[in-house]
Amino acid sequence: MRNICYYILLCILTGGLSVGAAAEDIIAIKADRIDTVTSGVIENGIIVIADGKIKAIGNDIEIPEAAEVIEVTDKTIFPGLVNPSSRIGLSQSATGGPASNPHYRVVDELYPHQDQYKRILGAGFTTIGLLPGYGYLFGGRSSGTGITGQGAIVRPTGRNPEEMIVAESGFVMIHFQANDKVKKVITSALDSAKSKTNSTDPKIKPLVYALQGKVPTLVICNSPGEILHLTKLLEPYDKMKLVLVAGNETYRITKELLKRKIPVILPAQIDFETSTRTRINVPRMLAEAEVKIALKPEFDNVGGHEDFLRKIAELVKSGLDREIAKKAITINPAEMMAVDYRLGSLEVGKDANLLILSGDPLDVGTKIDKVMIEGKIVHEAP
Repeated sequence: MRNICYYILLCILTGGLSVGAAAEDIIAIKADRIDTVTSGVIENGIIVIADGKIKAIGNDIEIPEAAEVIEVTDKTIFPGLVNPSSRIGLSQSATGGPASNPHYRVVDELYPHQDQYKRILGAGFTTIGLLPGYGYLFGGRSSGTGITGQGAIVRPTGRNPEEMIVAESGFVMIHFQANDKVKKVITSALDSAKSKTNSTDPKIKPLVYALQGKVPTLVICNSPGEILHLTKLLEPYDKMKLVLVAGNETYRITKELLKRKIPVILPAQIDFETSTRTRINVPRMLAEAEVKIALKPEFDNVGGHEDFLRKIAELVKSGLDREIAKKAITINPAEMMAVDYRLGSLEVGKDANLLILSGDPLDVGTKIDKVMIEGKIVHEAP
């Protein structure tokens, strides 16, 4: 009987300790400004975080007694940046002819213990869409084309690949070129998947999901002409959720993109019109035509990520709407990768992925003080 009483008492005490430990995971952050991106700016706001999720956000928020309170006066809280198109931290892929490899998964390449991921965390990136191998984009050496595999959505932090993964098969990727060999490879693979909707074959199942619109399909196209070929080629597969990874001439076919409601991922840069010295702001041009855009670093390396917010500020100074610019680096890319239900903005129920900034996110003088992923500080400025 004494042993039973001792066991019950031990369970009660252990339970009490567990409750106390859980309470330590509750954080309340007070800031001068909270830029939610989707619901405006909250002045003198509070965010309550528990279990890595945003539990409450606003002005008049009751802070739980057990919460750790972080006061960041003169600071702005902003969602973590989302890069939907990158190969950072992965090996350079080999070149080759057109092929269909939907069974290839980029998560099998993940290696978290490298300096690149630490540095892009410091640049404010909390989510990365990693692409299956594609070589160099938009000029220079080109890799194998066709269906190149399944991209992954990851956090650039973790002790092992599993801790990095947000979605291990987040999207299917096509590297398109407007020639008969590439077209035949793509249509043959899609037609085969269309006729085998119940297949468990790893070469078929990802394409079935893409055809049904259960996962997005990211397509790399180097020119407007290729995009027109692509849209005609994929007309029979009308449930696919297409997202273009495109270059600086995409503005020439804005009507076609708008008609088909195809969003576009673009490099964050001021460019030159072809064969001229006329500077053009392609993101602004597409946004003004009401094409949904997401922006990625101009260069897919650490320097490109570290320079990203400055480039966004330049695009805004050159005419890109501020609110669209903020969405293009947070909620829009999250939407294009179908993870906007948990990432890309500061809303109740979403992951507490956020930046604590010294000022306005689009001010070139703003510094990143802290980066949080799911309520944990993963980077602090020295």
